[in-house]
Amino acid sequence: MDLAFDLGDRAADALGAVELHTLGRQQLATAVVRVQGIIDRFTLAHAQMVAEADRTGVWQGTGARSMADWLAGKTNTSYGSASGLLALGETADASPEVAAAVGAGEMSAATAATLHDAITTAPADADVSSLVKAVKGTGPREARAAASRWKELNSAKQETEEEREDRRYQRRSVRSAPPVDGMVSTTVTLPVLQSRQFINAISQVAGKPTEGDERTTEQRLADGLIMLCDAYAKGEVKGGRERPTVLLVFEAESYAGHTDTPARTANGDNIPASVARHLAENAVLQRVLRVGSKILDLGREARLASDDQYRALVARDGGCRWLGCHIPAAWCEIDHLQPYAAGGATDLDSMVLLCSHHHHEKHRPGVQVIGNAHSLLIRLANGTVIDCALRRAQAAA
Repeated sequence: MDLAFDLGDRAADALGAVELHTLGRQQLATAVVRVQGIIDRFTLAHAQMVAEADRTGVWQGTGARSMADWLAGKTNTSYGSASGLLALGETADASPEVAAAVGAGEMSAATAATLHDAITTAPADADVSSLVKAVKGTGPREARAAASRWKELNSAKQETEEEREDRRYQRRSVRSAPPVDGMVSTTVTLPVLQSRQFINAISQVAGKPTEGDERTTEQRLADGLIMLCDAYAKGEVKGGRERPTVLLVFEAESYAGHTDTPARTANGDNIPASVARHLAENAVLQRVLRVGSKILDLGREARLASDDQYRALVARDGGCRWLGCHIPAAWCEIDHLQPYAAGGATDLDSMVLLCSHHHHEKHRPGVQVIGNAHSLLIRLANGTVIDCALRRAQAAA
């Protein structure tokens, strides 16, 4: 073990001694990626040590509440970081395939950590190796979504949709941490749908940002929650019929009960099919045809996309079309692939959803648009071609 520590120290010293200003742009890019791979391997080894130390009870009798609590105190790191290490170690121990993938550079440590719940509480007879294989080369966000869906599909063999929803609902909670500098951090854990209703409600109470409003989105939502609580304290909260709108995209086959494909919110959350069917009983339903709908293709008759078109874009694009971007539809802007002023039509085939950043990137000088909304390529000024395929196609890839 001492030899391993000595070699690790030497490697760290060698990297620290590199004169970064002497490296070219490509060398720096390569170095950044390779060092991250090395860090991931060290992180994995560290995480496995932490998990083994937890099993042997090194923290017991020290006054610490848990292994993560003990590690955070000993290393002056956050409790969250220590918990993450322990989770990664438990995941690697439960699945040798995960450890091998991280060691081979096929999966980042961050991605592996998101598989903890799915792997350590995998349903009986579930093929864990298939999940590991599916998420190789993906980021934490995609892996977390894949793990959630994988566990849901495998759990279906042991429990009904109603039982799953009840199990999740029983995990709801509101927790507050001790005050720090006069501020308290409160963690709200809710099922996805109730969480969106909660956020939409306080957002509606806070109102839309006005000119000169320098608040962040988080501050605006906090103000909405405070205002709602103040109104309740004054006895001014009334009603119950008017609820903040939650837009769900739901396939007809699943709505009819032929499949159990989840519905999707404009924020990219999956809503179980059973919940979506129940909501549909009292919801405003709108049919969106993916082809052949003249109502949704307004041509040159309108400058801005209609509400109907926005819903159709949410159903088709799901979020920002730029490859690798995860901004959900609710935070995107509608872009005319050919500017309206230059003759572009306000038709679905001529519009896509882009986040604010990539919307600006698309309009930078020298950028070219190739194809239409169904087969979209964007060539940057430096010649790089971005394949902005539909999200379903990206997910399949």
